[in-house]
Amino acid sequence: MSPLPTLPLLVDAFIADTAHMTVEEVGAHIRLLVFAWRSPGCCLPDDDARLARMLGLTAKRWAALKPGVMALWQRNSEGNYVHDRLTHEHQFVTSKIEKKRAAGKLGGRPKSLELQDQGKASGSEIEKQNESERKPPTPTPTESPLSPSGGDPDGFAEFRSIYPKRNVAFPTTPARKRWLEARRRGAKPEEIIAGAKAYAAEQQRIGKVGTEFVKTADSWLHQQRWMDYGPTASAVASPPAPVTVADDTWRERIRTWRARGGHWPWRPSPPPDDPRTLVPPHLLAEFGIRPQREAHPPVLMTGTR
Repeated sequence: MSPLPTLPLLVDAFIADTAHMTVEEVGAHIRLLVFAWRSPGCCLPDDDARLARMLGLTAKRWAALKPGVMALWQRNSEGNYVHDRLTHEHQFVTSKIEKKRAAGKLGGRPKSLELQDQGKASGSEIEKQNESERKPPTPTPTESPLSPSGGDPDGFAEFRSIYPKRNVAFPTTPARKRWLEARRRGAKPEEIIAGAKAYAAEQQRIGKVGTEFVKTADSWLHQQRWMDYGPTASAVASPPAPVTVADDTWRERIRTWRARGGHWPWRPSPPPDDPRTLVPPHLLAEFGIRPQREAHPPVLMTGTR
């Protein structure tokens, strides 16, 4: 039997993370979660051959599914694939098991003193141990350079107030953590808040506000989704600000676009084969993509005989 037989499944977060995936991709993702849960370090090897064998797929089929499935995983410092939420749950379950084991070694609850001598009661032994042990000093919380007062980070309260509602409570603690991570990477509060407003308007327009289909705020921040909701071109005559996206991010999006049969959800850039695309030309050439030419309206020929 596995030392961690129970794998918690956070249903709302799981649905939000996998709503865009096909049934086959979801099945592969669940199976990889189980394999990671049972492996030392709660991780997966960066080995396509082994991953394909775990899933019972051919190498060719796994190559087609990998971009969509592994977009929810990250590489750690050792080069293995990890899943943030799975790692957090693994640590939580492990700590509970260790606490129960420690309590069992101390003899559990003390028996009644009427059935045994007070000097031999397990409760008195535990009490002596507690008296002899010094409690470690309470660590002094370190102040974040982005939130020196110890309260909410700058702009986070406004972000929380405008983010579209789900059918569950707002995940304040993990969302605040992802907010600070985004700020450390250089993201500006006004950029994130503007993206959140656009995302909220979109969800309101398609009628998903208040349902489980709204992405969790921590996942939205972790995946830098505010970059998909830049300012629209209808603002004024001034040209839009250039989209700053790393080359590796463009490459991953192009691979996912091809794997999904042309589905391209990342705004404000049109798809790579669109003549208005913002994908850099050198990356289009790298993937052998030639944007289609814009179709010109037909010219009506008029005249007399």
